[in-house]
Amino acid sequence: MEFLNPTALYGLLAVPLLLIPYLIRRKPRRLIFSSLLLFAGMTSRSGARPWGRLRLPPIFFLQLLLLILLILALGEPVFSVRPSRIAIVLDNSASMQTLEQGQTRFTLARERARDLLADLGATGRVDLYVTLPRLQKTHADPLNPAEAGALLGRLAPLDLGDTGVDYNSLFARLAADNDYDWIYFITDHPARGDAAKLRVVSVGRPAANWAITSFQISRSSLLTPRLQATVEVTNFSPKDARIKVLLKSGGAVVASRELMVGGGRTSSASFEGFPAKSYYEAEIEPRDSLVLDNRRFAAPPRSQNLRILGVSPRPQELASLRTIPGVSVDLIAPADYEKTDRSGYGLEVFHFSTLAVLPRNPALFVLPPDNNALVDLQKPVARPVVSSWREPHELTRYVNFALFRPNYARPLKANSAGESIIESPDGALAFAVERQGSRYLVLGFDPFPYLGRDNLPVSIFTLNFLDWFVESSRAKAIATGEPLGAGNAQRGDLLITPKGDKIALKPGGGDFAATFYQGIYELPRGGQREWVPVNFDDINESDLREPATIELRGQAPGTSSPSILFAFWPYLLLASLLLLFLEWFINPRVASSRLPKQSKQSVKGL
Repeated sequence: MEFLNPTALYGLLAVPLLLIPYLIRRKPRRLIFSSLLLFAGMTSRSGARPWGRLRLPPIFFLQLLLLILLILALGEPVFSVRPSRIAIVLDNSASMQTLEQGQTRFTLARERARDLLADLGATGRVDLYVTLPRLQKTHADPLNPAEAGALLGRLAPLDLGDTGVDYNSLFARLAADNDYDWIYFITDHPARGDAAKLRVVSVGRPAANWAITSFQISRSSLLTPRLQATVEVTNFSPKDARIKVLLKSGGAVVASRELMVGGGRTSSASFEGFPAKSYYEAEIEPRDSLVLDNRRFAAPPRSQNLRILGVSPRPQELASLRTIPGVSVDLIAPADYEKTDRSGYGLEVFHFSTLAVLPRNPALFVLPPDNNALVDLQKPVARPVVSSWREPHELTRYVNFALFRPNYARPLKANSAGESIIESPDGALAFAVERQGSRYLVLGFDPFPYLGRDNLPVSIFTLNFLDWFVESSRAKAIATGEPLGAGNAQRGDLLITPKGDKIALKPGGGDFAATFYQGIYELPRGGQREWVPVNFDDINESDLREPATIELRGQAPGTSSPSILFAFWPYLLLASLLLLFLEWFINPRVASSRLPKQSKQSVKGL
């Protein structure tokens, strides 16, 4: 039992005062009797002290009970009923790494969770959940408060953005499936409203933030091995900021720039002429409350050369690409494609051949058969005329389309989402597709063999699409939470995570999905090592100014205490009133009657 107004209990100190009326002797009253015989022999007490012998009639105890009930009712006593089983759900998204007065929001969330455990009681049971990579329990069996408190210290936030699920339906289903008395969701998002059995505990306050939102390393062209880097910085605050951008490799600074970034705007910095390394890191100064998005990683193209896997029934025409500096070509027949290790190739060329599904590597399809997945081929056309082309575009730069006249073509009709690059009156001659980070180009004419200056318009177009594929062949950074392709792993291959953990890969076991932390993942590729950048990439998480509000059903937000309070002081007050009426009728107050006038006749004696 608890008292909401314990100060009123000091009134119990006044209870002994109820005895005073019963200790004080009343002043004698003058009455007229017909005879004094009955009082003969009685000792006069006119000189006695005013305090008489304590005699407590039954009405005293009724009055005592009435007074105690009134004082207890003023103290507002309540019963605290503790739930027997609860669930605590911790938001472990990236924004929970934000610092609040030297502590992360996740640390504050753990403290709130421990407060809930302290109020639960030793007999209560609790389940701990985290929201990412999906809502899941962190243990198998229900825990007592001590076990749950120990497990809380081992939990940590991930470098993942919030998935933005419907918390109402998700937690309602969780409560129904597990019969929880209460579910407490501790997050840095504010909540509005109320939901059955769900209480949201919010930590953290809005804050300004700066973030690197893009970082790329590339080469300007196939024939130019010079590297260039581009870094984009976004200012998630209303004020302009001067930010220093550092380009690092192996922990050492190789270049730096200063940017003036307007409030709510994005600016970019470019770097050139830096030494070639396996991977690079961009960092901004000064650091703000969310350090995670102050860094970003990138890797240069895997090789200065473009490795091409040519799949053709007429391999001699593709072999002409070997005359281009920086290009190496391996040729196979279409029937040998599935038996070939395709890792390490920057481009696959399907010359008069195709696949039922698109390959993982970037691919060029030259006059593919009719059963391809991207286009339908129309009737053949001799020496087609180019009527329009996409400009500006990397594929069409420097090409004189007035002289661009292939000997034979089959116009293309797209049956998938993409972009028509070169058009003829009969249909598209070049159709480009970008899907899941890979580029695909379909040509309705044959640009091979490569003839160099002997067919300059087509040769320039050939160099353009090789550069286009080179640009796409660089080691692309993936976002945290996206699968990392490891399908060509061999027995004994190990993947090394940014935290230094070594994970054995299953041969042909598919992708590695546990990319929960930002950094460089070291991955085996065809007997070599590849460094794959994985970056946190969620603008909504980086924008700490106004976190999204969680809308709950109902009107008023609920309390965060796990105890349910049942007030019974109104019943005490009602009992007090009933006793008051009872005491009134048992001991009625009669108005003092006037004393009769004294007779003037004197009693002469008997």
